[in-house]
Amino acid sequence: MKCGRFSPAMHGAILVALFGCMGMALDQTSWARDLEEIRKSGEIRICMVPVTPAYSVSQDPACRENCAFSGPVYRETAAVSSSLGKGLRAIYHRIDWDEQFYNPSGQTERDAVYTPRLLGSGKCDVYPSHLTRNDWRLKKLDFAVLFSSRMMVVVNRSKAHAIKTHADLTGKIAAVEKNTSYHTWLSEQNAHAFSHAPVQIRLLATNDSLAAVETGEADFTMVDVDIALWNTAHRSKDLVVAFPVGPVDEIGWAFRKEDRHLRDAVQSIFNKQSQDETSELNRIWKEEFGVTLIQMKALIHATK
Repeated sequence: MKCGRFSPAMHGAILVALFGCMGMALDQTSWARDLEEIRKSGEIRICMVPVTPAYSVSQDPACRENCAFSGPVYRETAAVSSSLGKGLRAIYHRIDWDEQFYNPSGQTERDAVYTPRLLGSGKCDVYPSHLTRNDWRLKKLDFAVLFSSRMMVVVNRSKAHAIKTHADLTGKIAAVEKNTSYHTWLSEQNAHAFSHAPVQIRLLATNDSLAAVETGEADFTMVDVDIALWNTAHRSKDLVVAFPVGPVDEIGWAFRKEDRHLRDAVQSIFNKQSQDETSELNRIWKEEFGVTLIQMKALIHATK
């Protein structure tokens, strides 16, 4: 087959397409930064997910870049950032929960191995919104563990008499956020223990899930113990914790797998401050959740 010459217009179009594709690839990989680069730049880019006030609240719900936050996780990031480097400035972006796991095409593939695009592109240096360290996330992320937890089944007080055990969840309506550890656990139960009477899973934002239980639109939701503690202190008294399910989980902040120095530095801060009753992290936890991290550890092991 003969190959003709490319016209100048075609040649230009091919170059544009080629460099455009290269730019997309570079955007996904070349701008991610390690701890040394973060310190040199004077800023750390923190991507917050305000799924519940128990984590954080965006001061402007429409904001996506350089946003202002309040709440427990925001306070944690401020404390840790100041310990990572003198004068290090935290830059906050707001993202949605599932965005934390998106591949370069904007999809979450649980079984695939890849670097989530927001971390790979350098848009985010860290995801601090109390992520559970589980198998499918470990294919994409590394973790600095802040505390251990268990998933808590939360019900309306009016239904507490009818939902007391794991078996009572079969056939019920659950409201949980997509691709959370709760969604993962319920999907696994439906495939095995609940296969005879699967739970009807409604995928709602965490706050909306709690509201659905309050109004009776869902029979139950699930949250980690930190969210349960916060809601006990700050939210409607119609919500009660029924019982824990699942194994003891490790929860913390997530990073690119390549960012071992950043991850190790944060883990060192977590280890040191969690063991010191007078530390800034323990002060934050006592004020926000009613217990210190030390007391939290004792609570989790008491409910095994």
